[in-house]
Amino acid sequence: MGNYRDDEQLLRTLSEGDEIKWKAFYDDMRGSFRLFFMKYAGVEPEVATEIYHESMVIFHRNVVGKKLQPPLQSKLKTYLFGIGKLVYRKQGGQTRNWDDDIPDVPVEPEIEERAHREQQAVLVQKLLNKIGNPCRQLLELVYLKGYVMEAVAREMNIPSEGAARKRKFDCLQKMRAMMRDED
Repeated sequence: MGNYRDDEQLLRTLSEGDEIKWKAFYDDMRGSFRLFFMKYAGVEPEVATEIYHESMVIFHRNVVGKKLQPPLQSKLKTYLFGIGKLVYRKQGGQTRNWDDDIPDVPVEPEIEERAHREQQAVLVQKLLNKIGNPCRQLLELVYLKGYVMEAVAREMNIPSEGAARKRKFDCLQKMRAMMRDED
């Protein structure tokens, strides 16, 4: 074992695919990772979250693919932040004047999640207002009122459940295109 026994044990557990440990690791790292990139890169919270997600995908691939093996040369947190810096540089960001301190300020996942949901709700409401009435009505029935497709078909006078499902797919595609246009 190396100098990072706890992290090496966690690495073994993660590499075995323990979903509970993966979720805990993901939640534990998210706050300080986002704060680091918001502080040193000056990015918006959404951008920091995108960098985090991409970094976590790479981290997961490296752990599951056994690319990262004991003995570790650093903590797993440092390794993840290093991936984040590479991702940020790949996106054109500058990191040469950064302090390498990794903040340990915890941010409650619930607070972050709530803020993210509120942002998403505003965006969805804006898109629903732009999408047009038939799609808006269908998506509200499915996602806000919890209707099953059979009830949606009946409510909207659509010939069949399959036709309602196809219309929902088309509406979601239209909404995704509108989201891309928002960026």
